[in-house]
Amino acid sequence: MRIALVHDHFSEEHLAEVIEEMKKRGAPKIRAVWMECYDHWAALEGCHRIRAAKELGYVPEIVELEYDDIADMDIRDNELNLDIDNDGTIGELIDDTRNNIIIEFDDDDEN
Repeated sequence: MRIALVHDHFSEEHLAEVIEEMKKRGAPKIRAVWMECYDHWAALEGCHRIRAAKELGYVPEIVELEYDDIADMDIRDNELNLDIDNDGTIGELIDDTRNNIIIEFDDDDEN
């Protein structure tokens, strides 16, 4: 499974905290949109959780959101409560994820 992060900023300090918490809780759930044209998921949240899962050998559980249902939502004022610091629509944010950071997970990674 391949997951594109829609934003690439992260904090090493926060990542360490997330790793410790994930050791207790297990694999995270991540809201994402399937991008067939790129053969990967576009994660709408969880840049630290995805990195932590990779480091711990966990495979995130994807909570799939349909592109058509969310593409026109405003990033800053939407019912999804995403913590993304961008302007525009969610569709604009995820439409071109081919150049974003891609994290790959093996199907045989443990949960």
